[in-house]
Amino acid sequence: MKLHTENKVKRIIIVLIVILSVLLLLVLVNFIPTFSLKTNDMSVLVGEWVNVYYEKEESAAKDVFEYADSETGKIARKLGFSEKQNVNIYIYDNQSTMQMKKYGLIGPLLGLDWYIGDNIKTNVILTSPANPGKAHTYDDNKYAVLHEIVHAYISVINPKIKLWLTEGMALYLSNGDEFHKEYIDNFGIPSYKDTQTINPITFSDCGGYTFAHTYIVYLDDTYGWDKVTELVETEDYEKVFDKSSKEIYNEWVSYLNEYPQ
Repeated sequence: MKLHTENKVKRIIIVLIVILSVLLLLVLVNFIPTFSLKTNDMSVLVGEWVNVYYEKEESAAKDVFEYADSETGKIARKLGFSEKQNVNIYIYDNQSTMQMKKYGLIGPLLGLDWYIGDNIKTNVILTSPANPGKAHTYDDNKYAVLHEIVHAYISVINPKIKLWLTEGMALYLSNGDEFHKEYIDNFGIPSYKDTQTINPITFSDCGGYTFAHTYIVYLDDTYGWDKVTELVETEDYEKVFDKSSKEIYNEWVSYLNEYPQ
């Protein structure tokens, strides 16, 4: 009886090991596309501030390159850089390829039609404007590159920066989206907990892309740009403002509630 029980336990352990091994293998296979951001036969354009790698859609890639290289210098200098950083942009002819470079083979299966670009530290991945996907246009993809470039340069300053701050900076520096008081009625001001999230889906769902840049606007107008960049670097609210992050949040909420129509 004892021997039978021991053999049964061994079989269970072996089955569990096999299952775990298969799962680990599937995870490994899934992430194979992320091992290298380059695809076969990519060409490169080297600029003053950025490098652009692209596949076959050369005309669109050159359009993105010229726009990105001409605009990045202003952003870099505003962030305190006097020279080019190792920022590389990878433009993929198909949205599915871009998504796989971030999430692996499962990327295109997630149904993220809106997901056209991202950054991985100082590397920017972008869907070619020539094939923008179902949810976007040529110009959407072209101009989205600057948003991701801001993320890339900020990652040099603070690679572990909180989502709310880096997205706020990217929105503010790349296009400075206007804000209207009616957005508060339509979406509601994100809660303090929302501003602390590390989940990009939660950030989007709470209205982060609508409100986060106003947080930077408020800090810049109230405390000055030097304080903003110091916060980006340290995330130490007590040191930078002599106030807690919750106190600054409450000030920002008051600022929004008093925002002109």
